Amino acid sequence: MIHLLNYFRSCPPKKRYFQSIYILWLFIIFFIINLEAVAATPVLRVGILLNCKEVTIKGDKGLKIFALQSGDNLWIQKDSCALKIIAEAQGLKINNQSFKTSQGIKIIPREDGFLQVEGTKYRGDLEIRVQKSLLKVINIIGLEQYLFGVLKKEISPDWPGEALRAQAIAARTFALANMNKYIDQGYNICATANSQEYGGVSYEHPATNKAVNDTKGIIATYKGEPINAVYHSDCGGSTENSEDVWGGYVPYLRSVSSEYEELVSPPNHKWSCSLSEQEILTKLAQNGHQLNSIQEINIGEQTITGRVKSINILGDNGKKITLKTNDFRLLIGPNLVRSSLFNMESQGGGRLEPEPQKNELPISKPTQENPQEDVTEILKEDRSFTISELIALLNRPKKTPEIKEKNNPKVFENNNVPSNLTIIFNGKGSGHGVGLSQWGAYGMAKLGFSYEEILKYYYQGIELTKIY
Repeated sequence: MIHLLNYFRSCPPKKRYFQSIYILWLFIIFFIINLEAVAATPVLRVGILLNCKEVTIKGDKGLKIFALQSGDNLWIQKDSCALKIIAEAQGLKINNQSFKTSQGIKIIPREDGFLQVEGTKYRGDLEIRVQKSLLKVINIIGLEQYLFGVLKKEISPDWPGEALRAQAIAARTFALANMNKYIDQGYNICATANSQEYGGVSYEHPATNKAVNDTKGIIATYKGEPINAVYHSDCGGSTENSEDVWGGYVPYLRSVSSEYEELVSPPNHKWSCSLSEQEILTKLAQNGHQLNSIQEINIGEQTITGRVKSINILGDNGKKITLKTNDFRLLIGPNLVRSSLFNMESQGGGRLEPEPQKNELPISKPTQENPQEDVTEILKEDRSFTISELIALLNRPKKTPEIKEKNNPKVFENNNVPSNLTIIFNGKGSGHGVGLSQWGAYGMAKLGFSYEEILKYYYQGIELTKIY
């Protein structure tokens, strides 16, 4: 630029005029191109705190607060002191001052600072919406900046660059494909695993930020449309067809064999857990399935890869509950039942047989097979006895009297009382098993595969498209 200006000054006045017009047009074109690029970058509304009564916020360089509906300036905070915002029946309260607002407030940082929500830093702006005396905190942020806070939450920044870039493209595509998932609730996606894990500035890292910047604007498409780029931790040996997990056929979410995880030893490649009957009953009750006891749990359908599609739970009075395995995992806890690739075994749970009461008297039995004959009856026999036989008869023990059984009713312990039922799950992999296997991508990257090859392996028939 300095050389260009020096050249411009050395030119004759007439020539300098035409060159100034030319340079002006270059700057205008450059500005328009960059303006279009900025406008083309999607902006996300990310639900970071939902349905809370109060929240603490602050700006590390101060903040400004406006009413959403009217745009009126409600508050200016020039320092980094925290503000407590509390939901009220007709609006909200900032510290001790109440504001009537039917929609809520918008908060922007002063200068180039960050906003903090409950101690976590976020880029962009915030909206706090009021609904039924509850608050929803929404982070308004550009897609690329949003991805900075996603990648480290999803995978390790120490992984190979190609695996990080594959994850960046998958996460970007997933966000675009799910823009309307929660739109009726005032935001696009949430900050949990129901969408993608998002941790704001606190979870940014130079390596993952570089992967986002290296792939800026690149998404995975199928027939020109962004794909639903679902992903999971570890497929356990093969990924799954979409219809065998969620019931809907998706052409690019096809089952593929994946042994690449074995190369990098994922921490939960093989796992087991045990659940008691009461733990399962409690979880079922929390989700509207009432059972008094469990007689049996068994596997229903299975997929061609060996994953469990459904689980049957047989309860009291012949009641049966059938759950899709992914629903069962979410109900029990995906950190316990880590995938649908498992088998089950049960311990206990049978009905105990009746046992006699310990203080019940036994029936006495004779010590010999046949009862002894009475001596008097033997002497009545019409035959002669020797002296030795007579002595032996006189020395025989008397007949032991029988002890009659008492007419007491039998008392049974544990009658019809179930023993402790425990279900043991032994499985492989982590997650739903559809789409990109993150540990599989790590293994492929270690073998030298590019991010494009990784994505096209796990998402069949796709293309990579730069949209901005």
